[in-house]
Amino acid sequence: MNPSVSIIILNYNGKQYLKECLNSVFSQSYTDFEVILFDNNSSDGSIEYLQNEFHDKRLKVVESAKNLGFAGGNNEALKHCGNDLVVLLNNDTVTDNEWLKFLVVAVEGKNTVASSFVKTKGVPEKYYDTNGSVSYLMYNVMNIFPDKEDEFYPNGCSLIFRKSEIGEPFDPDYFYYGEDTYLGLKARFMGMKIKFAKDSIVHHLGGGSETASLFKTFCQERNRFLNLYIFFSFGFIIRMIPYITFNHTMRLVTSIFSKRRSFGGTLKALIWFYLNIPALLRKRREIALFKTKDEPEVIKFMSSNVFNEGSRVAGFFNSVSYLYSRITGIKPIEYYLKNGIPFK
Repeated sequence: MNPSVSIIILNYNGKQYLKECLNSVFSQSYTDFEVILFDNNSSDGSIEYLQNEFHDKRLKVVESAKNLGFAGGNNEALKHCGNDLVVLLNNDTVTDNEWLKFLVVAVEGKNTVASSFVKTKGVPEKYYDTNGSVSYLMYNVMNIFPDKEDEFYPNGCSLIFRKSEIGEPFDPDYFYYGEDTYLGLKARFMGMKIKFAKDSIVHHLGGGSETASLFKTFCQERNRFLNLYIFFSFGFIIRMIPYITFNHTMRLVTSIFSKRRSFGGTLKALIWFYLNIPALLRKRREIALFKTKDEPEVIKFMSSNVFNEGSRVAGFFNSVSYLYSRITGIKPIEYYLKNGIPFK
């Protein structure tokens, strides 16, 4: 007997995406599910559109009085789910017919989180050859794992977990950006498996709910700080000081000239960090309560690379970073791959 699934779709001014997204979900070969569409106080007529166009009894629309962001919105939507198996799906997506079936299959074994094969518009095909990981400072690093089945954290665009295992998936303070990395770190430190369901295919338009550049940059940079500082030991963080110093300096300098990052948002994130050290220490204590996995068992899935490969300059800095890792006793994924040592 197939288990029932609750699918959460978060919406914020995404009316233009809802028809294709919901039609693809309601056309699944796997039919035992409910959809919780959680609206983050949209102002584009999304609610009225849903009420007029969709009458499937499996759809439940929940309206929020304010925008809770990706993290808070999904946490709140979880309270309305009637099933233990929960799927999070972005609103700016179209799913293949057997998307849900293969996600459910991926978590048949207990203690597992899984995510779909997300094909995002505009992402070069070469980045789909293998999955990536994260650097020590929580930046994405592409094409790391030799086996496509491996990934460091589940893709927040389309993922599945059990409420009974994960509980509340996100820290609501994140608002948006870096939440799926948070979930991956939480699952890994809890000793859970993270799977890549390569046959569960989702087509993602990307950028469906963008906000102001300053706020976006602030959330990106602040949430990377959070993922590093609240999950990892002080010993590891001390060894990261050269990376942190270099990164902060370069981020501030390059953001002056960058169209992709806001200088104000970058500076605001740095100021936020120093003003919120007590809050960081509190979060560290909360996370320590559910940690069962030793830190090296998580770090071995991370990358020492500081840049994506592709140039001599990137190769040089990545080599220096790997050498520093070995001198300081850190064993990233590259250590296991270079020495032919199993890491799973």
